[in-house]
Amino acid sequence: MTRSLSAKEHPMARKVKVIAHRGGREWAPENTMAAFRQALDLKVDGIELDVQRCATGELVVFHDDDVGRTTNGVGLVADISLGELRRLDAGSWFDKAFRGEQVPTLQEVLELVDGKCMLNIEIKNTPVSYENIEEDVVALLADYAHKESIIISSFDHYVLARLAEIAPEYKLAVLNDAVVLDLPAYLARFGALYYHPGFDSCRADVVEECHKNGIQVNSWTINGRKNWSRSLDLELDGIVTDDPEDLMVYLGRAVAV
Repeated sequence: MTRSLSAKEHPMARKVKVIAHRGGREWAPENTMAAFRQALDLKVDGIELDVQRCATGELVVFHDDDVGRTTNGVGLVADISLGELRRLDAGSWFDKAFRGEQVPTLQEVLELVDGKCMLNIEIKNTPVSYENIEEDVVALLADYAHKESIIISSFDHYVLARLAEIAPEYKLAVLNDAVVLDLPAYLARFGALYYHPGFDSCRADVVEECHKNGIQVNSWTINGRKNWSRSLDLELDGIVTDDPEDLMVYLGRAVAV
């Protein structure tokens, strides 16, 4: 009888990228500087975050269109000024230890990350639509010294089409949670080098087809060791997870504490 390989012995264990979903939702309030700092301290391969535009025009890092779930406020991000967002508590809902954590701007996160890892910027454009948000993101990234470490993704593929038109130098990722016929041809419409499918729709033949066409596959949101094991067998390029610390331990890249 042959011994089965442990996760750390798997051929993909040192290759697959660990990407902290919203900074790592298991250890800190999502999309906050506290989460991003912990992800950087762990030396993850990448951080995924969400970007919207507030009422005063700044690009802020926030997932939901409404602030109610993860702050003590009410209302749409699009209708709230940056000053008002700053006064919200974005941490206590997660744990009282994070009381007073603020909603960060994309500029602040760029300054914190500063090329230390890959940064996946997901542009939110539904259900609230932000006119010309693509231009705003590109303008903000103009002075970022580590553009090669940026991936821009969106579920709104019109956003990706616009980005391909105005800023073809950026790496684009098609976010999707459904089956796409002739996937390589679809990705080629945007010049996308990355495909980010939901894990439930991620199949071995899809990954293989992408790899044959030079497309990297980072799948979301993958939690738990059973799913991580399947991710390695699928030969995913990146695992987007809420619990990057445990994933790093599972892969043998970090020691459990």
